[in-house]
Parts: sequence; structure tokens; C-alpha cells
Amino acid sequence: MHTVIVKYPLAQPRSRADMLAAFKAAEGQFAGLPGLVRKYFAYDEAAHCGHSVYLFADEASARSFFGPAFAATMREKFGAEPEVFGVDTLLVVDGPEA
Repeated sequence: MHTVIVKYPLAQPRSRADMLAAFKAAEGQFAGLPGLVRKYFAYDEAAHCGHSVYLFADEASARSFFGPAFAATMREKFGAEPEVFGVDTLLVVDGPEA
């Protein structure tokens, strides 16, 4: 598996409610994304910074998603240049609440 962490500092502050609405609007585009196991949408309102964590079945699936179009979409939707970091995921453990 392959984990990708994305950080995107926003050009303009946005409320938690506004970001949640944007995340919900984008949720459907990830439902059928090839190789995606799980995606987390997160927002640090105090720092005006969005974060996403993606778990892909393999690195090739992750690389095919995080191309130039991804960065362009982030700039268009959030006015942010994303910082993307990927790492090989050796083990995933679900807690009792999963």
C-alpha cells in the first residue's frame, strides 16, 4: 500500500463550515477512484490549512492521481499550492471504533 499526505495552506481564511461543504461537494469524485482504499479530509481552521491523507492499494495508483491536474485543481478550488508527500505503507491497523 501507499500513503500520500497533502498539505495546502489557504490563500484566504475559510470557516470550518465552508471547508466541510467543499469537502462534501468533492466526496463523490473519490468514490470510484482506481486504487483508492481510503481518503481523509481535514482542516486546521486556526492555521487556515487543509490536509488530506490518502491510502492507495499501490504506488502506481497514487502516482497516476497526483499529476499536474491535481495541483491545478487545488489552486483553482482553494488558491493553494499543495505539498504532496508519499510513503510506502507497510501495515495498517484499524482500531476498535473502525
